[in-house]
Amino acid sequence: MTELDLSAEVYPCPKGSLRHRDVVKKIGGKEQFPLLVDTSTGISMYESGDIVKYLFRNYGQGKSPSPGLLESTIFTGWVPTLLRAGRGMTLWNKADAVPAEKLELFSYENNSYARIVREALCELELPYVLQNVGEGSSKTELLLRKSGSKQVPYLIDPNTGFQSSDHKKILAYLFQQYSISSQ
Repeated sequence: MTELDLSAEVYPCPKGSLRHRDVVKKIGGKEQFPLLVDTSTGISMYESGDIVKYLFRNYGQGKSPSPGLLESTIFTGWVPTLLRAGRGMTLWNKADAVPAEKLELFSYENNSYARIVREALCELELPYVLQNVGEGSSKTELLLRKSGSKQVPYLIDPNTGFQSSDHKKILAYLFQQYSISSQ
């Protein structure tokens, strides 16, 4: 999605979660992840490789995935997850209610600080709009208007007005604001 400059609504479904898994099962018939739902075409599908091929075929304007993208899931997904002891894969036991409005995260796939923020959003089951702002992104101007900088991750919480590009502040905010212990 970063290569294609696509944005997405993300509904995290960590192990042990309850909020969004029923929707996934209802749409696709099983609890398998990732699940892509393209509301523009009415298509839904599982399997990372199939999703990448579909996205390039439908939104790549003739471009092909960068070399190794289809094969790289093990290196870009599983290795960092293992090195971080599975962070982002399991529901945090103190996750609280879903906010009224989705959070907005400016990010790109290979940014390690953005990855940590995405893991926290997943652990807390917080739905968000992912704005991919890789090199040459059409959304860079939007990020500059909202933040005054190109730095990512940049998180906006329209529910409270919180905005930050400091991953440590973002993490502290998320776990303080969206945890049972914050009440």
